[in-house]
Amino acid sequence: MWDPATQMINERQQAYLDAMGIEVWALREVAPPQQFVDGSSIDNNYDHSHSNSIDTRLKIGSGSGGILLICAVDVDSASRLANDISRALGSVPVWAWPDDEPTAIDLESAVDERLFTTVAVFGDELAGQLFEGTLPDAVNSAKLVMLPSMQALQSSSDARRSLWATFCRAGMVTKREQQT
Repeated sequence: MWDPATQMINERQQAYLDAMGIEVWALREVAPPQQFVDGSSIDNNYDHSHSNSIDTRLKIGSGSGGILLICAVDVDSASRLANDISRALGSVPVWAWPDDEPTAIDLESAVDERLFTTVAVFGDELAGQLFEGTLPDAVNSAKLVMLPSMQALQSSSDARRSLWATFCRAGMVTKREQQT
């Protein structure tokens, strides 16, 4: 778990930043837990980053933006269907797939490093590979969106309609793309 107290900027780093005119925000003391009317509170010490994720590592492909699309195999990300999905999103999303290479990273690290706002997983089987038990609503700061599998999308018009409806409902497409 990230501990802000251990990540303080040392004096030399601070001097460099001051010389460049870059202001650094200083941490204040930790806020007390919020109390609700019913007497319950938020646990600020709970580590949300390891909720129910399995240690499946991902190979992150090229792309940009805040959407991470996770497919079951690398060839899915290079398919004609993947190109159609990218065009439908109106951007160049980042594709990822499970991989055992040393350069592969875990999902939580990918979200933190690339600042993804949405993680979309293609298919229940892949979701079972990535998460243990019930699916979380979010992966760190990114919302989790479940999509039909790539195989289902290739063979079923109902699955493609469901995909589009999910894109719209999850805010993954802009108004202009929704009208087309």
